[in-house]
Amino acid sequence: MNRWSLSLLSQSVVLGAIALFSPAAIAADLTQSLQLNRQMSVPLNNGTQGSTRDEADRLLQLGKDQEFDGSLLDAVQSWQQALRLYQNLVDRAGEALAYGYLGSAYSQLGRSVEAEDVLRRQLAIARDEQDFQGQIYALNSLGRVLAKRGGITSATSLFNEALAIATSINSADGAALTHDSLGLLAMGLGDRDRALESYNTALAAARRASNPKREATTLNNLGELYQADGQYRDSMKYYGLAVRLTDINRDRPNQFRAIDGMVIALKAMGDYRQSLELVNQRLRVAQMLENDRQELISLQTLGELYETVGDYPKAQQSYQQAVDVARNLDDTQQEGILRERLVSVTRK
Repeated sequence: MNRWSLSLLSQSVVLGAIALFSPAAIAADLTQSLQLNRQMSVPLNNGTQGSTRDEADRLLQLGKDQEFDGSLLDAVQSWQQALRLYQNLVDRAGEALAYGYLGSAYSQLGRSVEAEDVLRRQLAIARDEQDFQGQIYALNSLGRVLAKRGGITSATSLFNEALAIATSINSADGAALTHDSLGLLAMGLGDRDRALESYNTALAAARRASNPKREATTLNNLGELYQADGQYRDSMKYYGLAVRLTDINRDRPNQFRAIDGMVIALKAMGDYRQSLELVNQRLRVAQMLENDRQELISLQTLGELYETVGDYPKAQQSYQQAVDVARNLDDTQQEGILRERLVSVTRK
């Protein structure tokens, strides 16, 4: 790992790593930090039962639902309320969970200082409680936040610590998560071969752990790796596996990400028919979940695809539906963009 020392990196490589961990680069994945925190759940029967504990648990779940619906600021408020209740109850496990969710949310919102603070608190609790699995999750979350800020050396050290713990307790899931983090870091540093090696190791570990969500995350990362090289057929192989796996396990965030990756690859290869089939599948899932934000994304993508293939009536219909959803979301900026597209396609 010494080859990743900051002193050996050029400025351009460091900037590449920062870009890789930016919110825009991992938005389709809802960030890797969110993926790892979703593996945790509040333990039951830990001595803090009662109405206050029930309310804290409810707020924690509400925040997860709000985040998935695209209302991240509302989710932060719910998790902050849950955190205060867990602190009043002296429920360290619940407190650590709330810190984990807040860290991921702050990171997405660009509030990296706050993200680092709450994740260090989460890590401290895991260490105090000798929760080794919790330490693995917290170390990975914190490492990804620091990597986003350009702290490559610090991030590498945290990932190595997490991997050592995972090895010592024989945690295949912890190993999968950490090798995935190392793969992301290697991609940012421009070391494609090391990234590929890390992702393949993570994939094998996720399968040993029987963790389909972790497996789907790594399949999507492999798809992105090959797509970045312009190897669209190879990328489709991994995205295709992820689409099937996520549909079976109802892993909707990874399913949306896999479909989006497949559509990009198919469009690059000129296959618009299959692209339309996949986006229509995406739309059905979003509507089934009553997820307006994902429905909006699906409808806009459909409009663009229909416009590209010259089916202007269907493009117009899709854009109009997207305008209606954007209005329901009070997303005036997106509504304005869609209205412009609608006017443009109506004139064709």
